[in-house]
Amino acid sequence: MAGELPEDTRAGCPPDVPEIYRPVRSGDRLFQGEFLERILEWVPKYDDAGADQVVGAEPRLQELAVILTQDCDLERDWRERQKSPHAVTDLRSLLVCPARPSDELRDGQKLPSRRWELVRQNKDERYAYLAEIPREVDGAGEGHAALLLDLTNYFTVRTVELYRQLRQTPAQAPRRRCRLETPWREHLQCRFAAYQARIGLPRDHFVPESRQGAR
Repeated sequence: MAGELPEDTRAGCPPDVPEIYRPVRSGDRLFQGEFLERILEWVPKYDDAGADQVVGAEPRLQELAVILTQDCDLERDWRERQKSPHAVTDLRSLLVCPARPSDELRDGQKLPSRRWELVRQNKDERYAYLAEIPREVDGAGEGHAALLLDLTNYFTVRTVELYRQLRQTPAQAPRRRCRLETPWREHLQCRFAAYQARIGLPRDHFVPESRQGAR
């Protein structure tokens, strides 16, 4: 796990500027909006001779990801897990979304400049743009460039498995970087939920003139 940072450690912002991130201390429970580096996602391995035959699982390293699971569920699970770290609780799995440097994901998906301006202002429903992480609140002490989440890209990790990974030696365990502060945590939660709840319509209510001939 990452080294501890004092609870009152804060980014170098003027006192009247709200802080988006806060530190996470080693030994704490997991939090909604927490960023973890080097999570292992276990992916089924299939037999080459028969694509439907599962023959094992392969680890896929996620360089940086953020937890989307409800915080109240994480807290309740943590209390139950104090009795037995290997307990199978009601919270079987955690919902996690990869987080990539914003410029890297922008270039990789070839987002045009006009759309990128909407993405950066969080006006594109598919993406969540997050500010850079100041070094002062980063458990790795490094800071991080602005991040971008593609809300179509998410995965789950068994809760007991992620806590197992965190108990490994510092060289093997995921690094706990920081977590989103309120209300940015809830803002991300609402954006993800809204994207998953969108409804596809067979046609728009308003059909622009340029599309009328296609009817």
